[in-house]
Amino acid sequence: MAKTRKHPCELLLPGAQVWQSWAGAEGAACQLTAEQNAEGATFGKDAQHRVLALPAVHFWALPAWLKGQPEHLRSMGLLHLERMGIKAGDGENGVQVRNMQGKEGAYLTRILALKDLATPLADTSRLPDEVTLHALCYPLVQNSLTIFRELGRLVVAITSGPQLIYCTPLSAIRLDGNALAELNNICLQLGFQGVLGRLESIVLWIDEGDLAQIQRVTGLAAYRCEMPAPTMPERGSSLIMPQDVISERQNQTRRAKTRFMALAVGTVIAAAIALVATLTSLALQERNMLREKVAMLTPRASKVMDHKKAWQEAAPAADPSVWPQQVLLHLMEPPSSKEVSITHWEWTPERMSLRGRMPNATLAFEYIQALKSVEALAPYGLNGPPPAFASDNSASFELKGGLGE
Repeated sequence: MAKTRKHPCELLLPGAQVWQSWAGAEGAACQLTAEQNAEGATFGKDAQHRVLALPAVHFWALPAWLKGQPEHLRSMGLLHLERMGIKAGDGENGVQVRNMQGKEGAYLTRILALKDLATPLADTSRLPDEVTLHALCYPLVQNSLTIFRELGRLVVAITSGPQLIYCTPLSAIRLDGNALAELNNICLQLGFQGVLGRLESIVLWIDEGDLAQIQRVTGLAAYRCEMPAPTMPERGSSLIMPQDVISERQNQTRRAKTRFMALAVGTVIAAAIALVATLTSLALQERNMLREKVAMLTPRASKVMDHKKAWQEAAPAADPSVWPQQVLLHLMEPPSSKEVSITHWEWTPERMSLRGRMPNATLAFEYIQALKSVEALAPYGLNGPPPAFASDNSASFELKGGLGE
């Protein structure tokens, strides 16, 4: 099965009553692909290059003889528009000046200037790559006056040789005596300006008007024929571009940048979230592993605590440094201990209580001070009331202390 060939370019133009979509290759005749409506045009999705042909009502298409250097024709064309009271921007997008022919230092030029009208696009999501005058899309008969309709309005296009030099919509609704009088007036004005060559015929692309009356009023041979298919303009043939299209394209570029930035930020945030989620997952895995290890070690830990408790209970018997006998030896280290009589001694690894008697108070005080200076007994912090004296001058004392007190 043969595949449908897609045309690389799309041309939107105003038909006799509605907007039409044409497709074709650059410089070649187009094929009608769709008819839309009279309110606005919409480009399709598949075209690689889009051209919008605006009706004559959107343009000033005027001829003028300009004197000077060819490179200054644009500046002279802008001055010509200013003298005629036509406001046009000086940018390349608003005014286009074309040299038609030259003679003795003067140049017949066609000045094409956009009017300040909104571009009739029903959908601005797809914008034109180029914008041109509708009449420039047809092979016009040379040295002729061609009449056709654009969205229900009569339009006249005039050529000098094969080149279009003038195009404007008519105020008349029908091709009657009023329209013919308007045509004569246009030709008279162009003749006064010296820009109108020898016209040979009037071509009608519409099924209206009396040919005999037209020939009698204008003095030109008139004939009727079918409106030819438009020709796809060559890429770069027009630099015209409405300001609202330029603004919309800039807005689309900004929106695209905003979407890209939002996408980039979203990607970074998503990556950060993924990283946090990964780290959280790893932390949860590590936590679960630690919990499993703790669960495995808990029974063993209780056994270790039991062993520790048992060792602590057996420490007095197993550790020579904490034997009761060793503590008693520490009590006998001071020289004055030779005179002491221990009447009560109570000891645990944590606490100790001691009562005794000395022959006199001096020895009692010496012994008490000496015990406090014994390094092995210092952790107990031994302390007590002053010695008590008996009738025989002997002195009894009492000392108590505990670890960490």
